[in-house]
Amino acid sequence: MPKELNGWLAEVVKAAKKRKAVIKDRERNLYDIKHSILKKKEEKLNPIIAEFKRSSPSGFRQDRDPLEYAKLMERFGAAALSILTEPLYFSGSYETFEAISRNVKLPLLFKDFVVTEAQVDTAYSIGADAVLLIVKILEYDELCFLYDYIKSYGMVPLVEVENEKDLNVANECCAEMIGINARDLNSLTVNVDRVAELLKIAPVKSIKVAESGIQERSQIIRLRESGADAFLIGTALMKYPEKIKLFI
Repeated sequence: MPKELNGWLAEVVKAAKKRKAVIKDRERNLYDIKHSILKKKEEKLNPIIAEFKRSSPSGFRQDRDPLEYAKLMERFGAAALSILTEPLYFSGSYETFEAISRNVKLPLLFKDFVVTEAQVDTAYSIGADAVLLIVKILEYDELCFLYDYIKSYGMVPLVEVENEKDLNVANECCAEMIGINARDLNSLTVNVDRVAELLKIAPVKSIKVAESGIQERSQIIRLRESGADAFLIGTALMKYPEKIKLFI
């Protein structure tokens, strides 16, 4: 069983365990998110993972045409797309993810509160190339099991951490790709400084993704200097999509 949680996180995880899997033949090739990030770095660009979300428990609300947004991010050089599929607090859906998967040739991150194999099965079926795993909501054995299960499909697990304890767990699970979230999922407060500090002690061999709270290019530069390999940006790009040209 996943960890004992409270508030909105408990509600989301409870609902996640009940979601039915979407099982069907995958329609698109697998795109390597790690290769895409490293290629952007070789080109002296900032690898941006542009996120599509319509809402969040922090109070964010912004609706856009998902295909228009995804194609714009692809055209302006995003390294990958992150797509929320959680319906209760993020207004996400599997249908939106699959629609985007049919219309772009970028690596796609399945961003949800993944606690079951069924969610991983669904992610692969609808075209995901990477799947988010959140240390905060999973016991160690569950994290490592789902990590290996994701890899069995040829997809890449992105292991999300909030603090040094989480980071140690990700390291013990031999995570090849680690997301460091500036947002505390309990308080919903954002602390980009904490991300910079954790980046400095994160495993050198892992691809490190700075997540949440990025509003300006100066923050990207600072996080890059601290060790970030890529930058997951949602709110700023959903509000001002063409800002990606500045960020890259």
